[in-house]
Amino acid sequence: MNLSCLLCYQASPTPVCHWCDDDMFFFDTQIHGDDLLRYGPVGRHVKHSHYKVLSVLGLHTWPMSSLVHQFKFTHSLTAGKVLSNWFVHKKRHCTLAVPNLLLPVPISAWRLAHRHYNQAAVICHYLSNALSIPFDNNWAKRHGSSVQHHLSKAKRADNARQTYRLTQRAIDKWYPIQQCNDKVPFTVAIVDDVITTGVTVNTLAKLLKDRYPAIHVQVWALTFTPPPKSVLLKLE
Repeated sequence: MNLSCLLCYQASPTPVCHWCDDDMFFFDTQIHGDDLLRYGPVGRHVKHSHYKVLSVLGLHTWPMSSLVHQFKFTHSLTAGKVLSNWFVHKKRHCTLAVPNLLLPVPISAWRLAHRHYNQAAVICHYLSNALSIPFDNNWAKRHGSSVQHHLSKAKRADNARQTYRLTQRAIDKWYPIQQCNDKVPFTVAIVDDVITTGVTVNTLAKLLKDRYPAIHVQVWALTFTPPPKSVLLKLE
């Protein structure tokens, strides 16, 4: 079978050739730490009042952003699998607490009808199989079809508050009410493809904390979008 690289289109036995693979920027545990909220160039730019840990694979810049775009907008599940496999490798070398449950950020019914899949749920499926962590695809809902990438941080927050709701049972079947305590907290990871301001995942984390006060919330994402003139843009 003749295969070509998803990025440079040259012949390659793998979806991403080794030349393009070498061009990828991945956050490094030894340099940036496992929790990027503690790494200033990231932590200063994302809203995180309701979750305490942020784990990200890389920057939302080329070439990784091209793979994310193919995954989201051109129905390339191969690109999604490549990104997810890289993230699995990262988590296998991570020292953070392993979550009890993965929770994909929901998309609207309109977008699901057009895309035919929720990219965050696809990521969760790959991660769940590889890391043996269950995921729940019906914990929250997104209402309406508005997009947020063109909104300011303040408008994103207002839009997110009106857009997301927990389902009636949310994660009740997973949450061990009688066993939750500070020594053995029940931990979930909200999973998304791209983190820009952190508003969406922070809103969802707040909804979880309001209903399950003892829960610990992490956020896992494939990429982080650095703000203009960020020092991160010099690390690529």
